[in-house]
Amino acid sequence: MNLVNMIANVTKNPLLLVLTGGGPLDVSFAKQNPRIGGIIWIGYPGEEGRRSLTQIIFGEYNPGGKLPVTWYPESYTSIPMIDMNMRADPSRGYPGRTYRFYTGEKVYDFGYGLSYTNFSLQLLSAPSRISLLSEPEKKKWRWRNLNSEDNIVPHYVLTDELSNCDSMGFSVPISITNDGYMDGSEVVMLFSRAPRSYKSAPLKQLIGFDKVHVSVGESTTTSINVNPCEHLSIVNEEGSRILPLGD
Repeated sequence: MNLVNMIANVTKNPLLLVLTGGGPLDVSFAKQNPRIGGIIWIGYPGEEGRRSLTQIIFGEYNPGGKLPVTWYPESYTSIPMIDMNMRADPSRGYPGRTYRFYTGEKVYDFGYGLSYTNFSLQLLSAPSRISLLSEPEKKKWRWRNLNSEDNIVPHYVLTDELSNCDSMGFSVPISITNDGYMDGSEVVMLFSRAPRSYKSAPLKQLIGFDKVHVSVGESTTTSINVNPCEHLSIVNEEGSRILPLGD
């Protein structure tokens, strides 16, 4: 860390930091140093990695990858590895694990990544209401209450009780426009979030993603399929998969 900063501070041009490895690193020092112009994480690229890296550094290829994990600060290593609880527990200072539950500080978010060009995304359409139950199911279905905050009483249905999960599926079309000056690819990610009144629900969860190549000045559209029982459901603290109801 000190060596990198020393080199960055004496070079005439901004330094490019290349990281190799299989997991996240706390590179806050580089992120905060204005003399470090860029950070590239290449994982384990193999013997052809040098060629790809050269093309990226000299602008012959436009990188478009996204981080597959959250990058935590070094302080995260103080959390015991034997504590495998996913959900955060503020009462004992436990921040949770993974992008779905982690509430602490982050170096970089899950799904973060830059490009040599700029993309603008637009959600074209999505249903505002989904009918969950068939008519016979409506006659026998009952409401259930979950533990809630702020005196809000939410409701849910067990996904095992739904017989029409497949027929409820829908697609979400998303428009991607390349507003920059270089052809490139963008990873489009669609997330879902349970109603905020649900205790212990994930902060968000990934539904699906698609990598789309877009030329300069052009637009294209991709669609991500959504199965409500699979992608919009959550697992409660009793281990049951439920589909929350509400906004």
